[in-house]
Amino acid sequence: MQVYGNAHARIASQQRPQSRRCLRQIAAVARCHLPTQVEAPADAPSTSARASQSWRVGAASALSALAVLGGAAVAPGGVFAATPGLDSSTYFFDSGRLLSADKRDKLNSELSEFSQRTGWNLRIYTAYGPGTTPPEADLRAAWGPLGKNSVVIGYDATAPSLINVPYLGDDALATLKRPWWGEFKGRFGNLFYVREQGEQTAIAVSTQVLMECLGKPGGCLVVPGVPDEQYYFTLLTSVAGGLVAGFVSKLEPQGFVQSRWVWVLLFSPVWGSLYINFGLGPIISRTEDKLPIIQNTLGFAVGAAAPYLVQVLRAPPVKDGQQ
Repeated sequence: MQVYGNAHARIASQQRPQSRRCLRQIAAVARCHLPTQVEAPADAPSTSARASQSWRVGAASALSALAVLGGAAVAPGGVFAATPGLDSSTYFFDSGRLLSADKRDKLNSELSEFSQRTGWNLRIYTAYGPGTTPPEADLRAAWGPLGKNSVVIGYDATAPSLINVPYLGDDALATLKRPWWGEFKGRFGNLFYVREQGEQTAIAVSTQVLMECLGKPGGCLVVPGVPDEQYYFTLLTSVAGGLVAGFVSKLEPQGFVQSRWVWVLLFSPVWGSLYINFGLGPIISRTEDKLPIIQNTLGFAVGAAAPYLVQVLRAPPVKDGQQ
């Protein structure tokens, strides 16, 4: 056992120097191939310079974003440089300069009060040619979001029709049907009405009619008001219905007709349609004024009495003995 132990100690003492030499060789190779520090180029910026440059770039980006967001937040309701004065508080935007300043402010306040009272988002703008029409994107951004209760009306003094409806919500179309909008544009937007009444009157009257019908719970079936030409037409049809009834009542009984009043009943679809449908119907549905109804009723009575008045006023025939 002692011999074995001495031999093992000699072998271990011989291996230690060899192990130390191998470790020294490995360390030398590692120093050659794996340097402990990478030297930076002479012209490269230092660490503090790179940090300062990164801070300046970040600060510039933050200031740019703050300027953009701050400008949008400061603008009241989103004022656009392309359309000055157009924002969410503007209900009447007179870009065409069709109204005076006092009328413009009055109409804007009336539209604002109407929108707050009824919930309708009614907006109106004017134009005088293509160059003065506000862009659609600006209108939607300033007056939006345009939903079911939104109505945008445009008045262009150079267009064939003064009134244009660029946006009409579903609720507005359900309250006022498409025939109503056609009559609305045809009555107040035609060239003859604008030429006779003027652009300012056409804008003011049509706006009041629009607010009146939108403010009613069930809307309007027809456009309120009776124009002069329409009233004259109703008066003429009332008189024509009376004439038909008067002349029919003078027919002599014959055949199955045993009395004159039967003729009146047989022709009632004719004189009834002229007097009731065309004479009274347009007036009753468009106005609550009783005077046009009374006038048309008197017209029908005069027409019915005309055949009898002609017979009374006609000169009696001259007899042969009196010549």
